[in-house]
Amino acid sequence: MLTKFAAYVVAIAVHAFTLAFAALGLWTILRNPGFLVSWLLGGVFLGLGCMLRPRAARLSPAAEVLPRETAPALYALAERVAAATWAPKPRAVAVHDQGLGAELTRVGLLRRPVLTVGLPIWLALAPAQRVALLAVACANARAEEGMIIGGARTTLAELRAALFGGGENSSRRRAHEDMALTLGAWAPHTTYETAGTFGRLVGWVVGWPAIVAGFLLDRLTRGWLAGERARAREIAEQVAGPGALAELSELAASRRYLAPLQAAALRGEDVSVIRRGALDRAALRELDSPRPVAATIEAGESERLDEELKSRYARMLRGLGLLS
Repeated sequence: MLTKFAAYVVAIAVHAFTLAFAALGLWTILRNPGFLVSWLLGGVFLGLGCMLRPRAARLSPAAEVLPRETAPALYALAERVAAATWAPKPRAVAVHDQGLGAELTRVGLLRRPVLTVGLPIWLALAPAQRVALLAVACANARAEEGMIIGGARTTLAELRAALFGGGENSSRRRAHEDMALTLGAWAPHTTYETAGTFGRLVGWVVGWPAIVAGFLLDRLTRGWLAGERARAREIAEQVAGPGALAELSELAASRRYLAPLQAAALRGEDVSVIRRGALDRAALRELDSPRPVAATIEAGESERLDEELKSRYARMLRGLGLLS
């Protein structure tokens, strides 16, 4: 509890640092509104404050949000598993053609819970493993850092990228080489590299608080998040059963389901044929796996889920064929 409190203190200090830039910009402009320099300096400070503002999580542009009326069975299953794991009820369900898992995240300023499901792994899973996939996603959502700490991490990431992430500019490098080749001995000694080195030096001097704050947040939240993730796994096991969860973990880590999907996509097989093959491959593994203990999905319900996603499966398989 003490480390969590300390992490919140560090995060609030990061947000105060961001607000200080915005306040300094407003003060600079309002103090001397008749001077152009005041507007220039104030604009720079306001721009820094805007750049370092906390970012809300966003849905991947490659994800497609499914209307509830087109996927009622998927929404019902997601809500049932979320209730079993005491996770927030998903307000929307999205699918990702190249996703290799599932994730329940809060997106936007309103922090709306959205469940994103990767279609390749979803197509390859048996019904019990589908429950396990959703249970893990929903249980892990309980271990999120929250807006204060998560927002501070986005601010620090933006600051590190601005100060240290630029690297060497290839265009300026080529311009300097052309100038040296053209002018030879008369090329100026004050090179682009000197300016770049000076800028990186200033960045290290000014950016050390960001490095320290990021290090402190990592150290202070490491144990707390590890405990939350362990608790999330326990909840997922209670909902889906340890056997289904273990099989899902092995399948997700090995990704052995991708090769059969890609081969079937290249052969141009129908979605129903591919799904039947995936169920046949999962049948022997499921014989030794206990059924879910808190949330279940019957074969008929799983078939309705596949029917709802049939057109998305076809699109996903076309993409896998191109990636091959």
